[in-house]
Amino acid sequence: MRGPWRPLVLAVAVNLALGVGVATAQTLIVRKAPPGSSIELTLNAATIGSVAPDPAGDGRFAVDLPSSLGKPEADARLFVDVCGDRRRILLVESFFQPAPPEAGCDRQQLIVLFLLRQVTTLLVDFGGPNVRAWLRQGPVPEEWLTDEEPDAVRPPREWHPAATGLVPFGGGGLVKFRDVAGTACGNLEGCAVKDFPFAYTVGATFWFTRFLGAEASYVRPGTATVDGDEESYRFQTTFDADLLSVAGVVGFQVGPVKPYGKVGMLYHRAFFRTTQTIDPIPVTIDGEVVATVEGGTDSFEVETRGWGWQFGGGAEVWVTRPVALYGEFGRAALKGDYPGGAEGKIDDRVTFILFGVKVRLGR
Repeated sequence: MRGPWRPLVLAVAVNLALGVGVATAQTLIVRKAPPGSSIELTLNAATIGSVAPDPAGDGRFAVDLPSSLGKPEADARLFVDVCGDRRRILLVESFFQPAPPEAGCDRQQLIVLFLLRQVTTLLVDFGGPNVRAWLRQGPVPEEWLTDEEPDAVRPPREWHPAATGLVPFGGGGLVKFRDVAGTACGNLEGCAVKDFPFAYTVGATFWFTRFLGAEASYVRPGTATVDGDEESYRFQTTFDADLLSVAGVVGFQVGPVKPYGKVGMLYHRAFFRTTQTIDPIPVTIDGEVVATVEGGTDSFEVETRGWGWQFGGGAEVWVTRPVALYGEFGRAALKGDYPGGAEGKIDDRVTFILFGVKVRLGR
């Protein structure tokens, strides 16, 4: 246990195992005593010793309690007398009345009551306007011997709170469609597929509280392409989609990080566009070309629209109060029919990995 003590503050008697067997004598350390001063240590009415502090104002005493008091521990109080260029430190048992201070000396009681043991470490600091003391049942920590205040009370780290109100965002990432390649290629082997295109996204979340919000976003994936080639047949299919999602969002803050999850619906509008080329095919009879089937290039387009489910999750990190970085993962269903009365429908899946920046407009 260690902590800063002030006059008339009661020290709780602590019986810690920490440090037992490490220190062989009670240790008292003096820091930042005035230049040219002398330091005396007394235990009850007996003077234990006197030291001249080094140029930094530091000194040290060791007390063997069994030899000095005939017992391994005692309930004690700590006083300091400031007498010109002399400093007297008094360790006084609880039942013992200290001698009155000498004329011209100013006495302060630093610790009202504590448990003095063989392993106790005390530090008395004369460096400020008021004399201060620190106590630990164990060996001295290294930071006690530096210019940093021992056990200085540091304010807890305050992280930027997650936003409430409107939070717009924008970013980019990758989008993967599950069935684009299979739909375009069919049973043709050797298709060249590029269906993991870069996407960009914009949107906004409105946080009703720091934990509950609603979100709308737009995702525009790049064009997925599939190229196929046989002996006399070639094609290229492209798939373009616009994705609009609405979702409920739930999150919680852990330090600067706010993990969140969301569930909602996704509306898509997509276009399959295929261009195919068939080479001229000669017709032969008995090895002689008797006719040629003309080839050609055809193009056709299929549009789908509809709503499907979506879910996902991610985390945002508020690096400054108005700005956060975020990353998220999600999946959604592309479900819909061909408009205009055409037969057929789409039932695909899309996976998102997105990163970007969010900006706080609310509190």
